[in-house]
Amino acid sequence: MPKNKPINTQSGIVVHNHKIKINGIKKRIIYHFSDLHLTQYDSFSSESERQRAIEKSEFWKNGREYFANKYNEAFSLEQCNDGCTHFKNLLAEAEKGDALIMTGDIFDYMSGANLRIADSYLKDFTALFMAVCGNHEKPKEIPDNHPFSKAKNPIQTLDLGDIAIFGVDNSSGIITAEQNNQLKKALSGKKPLIIAMHIPVMTDENKNELEKCEDYYILNNKSAGKEVFEFIDLIKENSDKIVAVLAGHLHFMNNSEISPGVTQYISSQGLLGNINRYEIGI
Repeated sequence: MPKNKPINTQSGIVVHNHKIKINGIKKRIIYHFSDLHLTQYDSFSSESERQRAIEKSEFWKNGREYFANKYNEAFSLEQCNDGCTHFKNLLAEAEKGDALIMTGDIFDYMSGANLRIADSYLKDFTALFMAVCGNHEKPKEIPDNHPFSKAKNPIQTLDLGDIAIFGVDNSSGIITAEQNNQLKKALSGKKPLIIAMHIPVMTDENKNELEKCEDYYILNNKSAGKEVFEFIDLIKENSDKIVAVLAGHLHFMNNSEISPGVTQYISSQGLLGNINRYEIGI
């Protein structure tokens, strides 16, 4: 089994530390992970659901190794836990901070077992958190009373006092005019924003890397609608009010500036225990 880089925490969790300097806000720690791809079954699962979970789990055993090796990221025996174990350990790490942001594909597919397991783990989670949908998740299939229920909304906000998280559902590869209007409204306020979404933006800095990926992985791909470019322009025009943009989807880590002073942090695959930790403030 290849081992590209050393593990830097116990339990197979790999913490990637980032410092974001910003004046006028209370110092805080925010965690961020993506692409856990839960593929679980339990005692309530049907035989077909159980079989699907087994097949998908086997698929991602190979898939996570493929991405790690392709992008020369950490891959070791300690990281090869099942999804439930990683989820529990990621949440335990994130509880050390003030908030957690999950940027999609926490579930590989919507199922009763995946939803029940997430519910059981999150009900005792004490930090604030936000989850946005990824392309593997169907908002309409999330129960209204589930901890992920706010991810059903096209936009959502999480108030952290002197800073706010602005969540955008771009899981289908589009941005709507209403989402842009809501972002404009949020930017007109006094609080700096962290934008959270699943599909990342191709920037001048990451263009060479992302052009090797399919359009499916890029928000501003060749066939993107005008609202996508209006969304990116809003970010560029309001760089003084945006702390960072957080995304996932690629299954490898990538940091680049969308505009001077606004870095997009793409979290690597949670199904190998990767989690980003942001120390925000001075």
